[in-house]
Amino acid sequence: MNIALIGSVSSSWYALDALIRSGVEVTGVLGVDESHAQHVADYRSLRERADDAGIPFHSFIKVSEPGVETFLTNHAPDLLWVIGLSQLVPDRLMAIARIGSVGFHPTMLPEGRGRAPVAWTILHGARAAANLFFLTDQPDAGDIIIQREVPVRPDDYSEDLIKRTNQVLADAIRELAPRIRAGDVPRTPQDHRKATYYPKRTPADGLIDWADSTDGVYRLIRAAGRPYPGAFTHHQQQRLTVWRGHPSEACAASGSAKPGTVLSVSSSAGIAVATSDGAILMIEVETESGVQASHVLDVGALLH
Repeated sequence: MNIALIGSVSSSWYALDALIRSGVEVTGVLGVDESHAQHVADYRSLRERADDAGIPFHSFIKVSEPGVETFLTNHAPDLLWVIGLSQLVPDRLMAIARIGSVGFHPTMLPEGRGRAPVAWTILHGARAAANLFFLTDQPDAGDIIIQREVPVRPDDYSEDLIKRTNQVLADAIRELAPRIRAGDVPRTPQDHRKATYYPKRTPADGLIDWADSTDGVYRLIRAAGRPYPGAFTHHQQQRLTVWRGHPSEACAASGSAKPGTVLSVSSSAGIAVATSDGAILMIEVETESGVQASHVLDVGALLH
């Protein structure tokens, strides 16, 4: 049984690398072209890994391009793996694969189907997993091939959880590889009665509401962080992106301060800001021009 893989992000690379190292036949690899990298969060090129393994590679901007269909037809995969691609793959492309098409999703399916799963996992304190499953016309609803839980730590940022999930995904593929090589891919139907769904998130959803709880603001900073656009606030009409922060017990005594009040500013320690029930110490904040925010803020300034 052979596989063609389409992808554009770090999970795509880890899946491809695990397939190659496990001796699974990869008949072709397709990846979003490097020229389009700035439009894909967590982008990672698959070209070099495919070239190193002597696997034919084809790049594209839109998966609907005629060249993608021609490439897949010429390499005739048994399974088409679509790993880490935000674009919808047309039915005509999935129909090329003799056995079917496989997707990847990082929640404990059937819980957490839908969009922005890593961010929502951190925001909700939910469980994470590495799943491979058969694609259907419903999002993330197909039969599960393999599911392995991923630990979620209380201080995880999105980039931390993505890295850990990628490693679990690679381990799961190595575990599954003998059955793939034997042409015996398992499949377990999902219990659709237990399905829950996450909605789409946009960069605007990263706006911090300082009237929220300290825990709520902390979760947003971690969920919206790299490789995503970041949580943000404003100071004197200037947007500030908050990449790193944590609850500040030292400033929690300032409970009478209005949410959004800057309690202290230090170029070494960070910027403490009042929330509804305490304070957040922002330790990595930058202005739109890339300047460290502690250089432009004063104690008592109001973020909104």
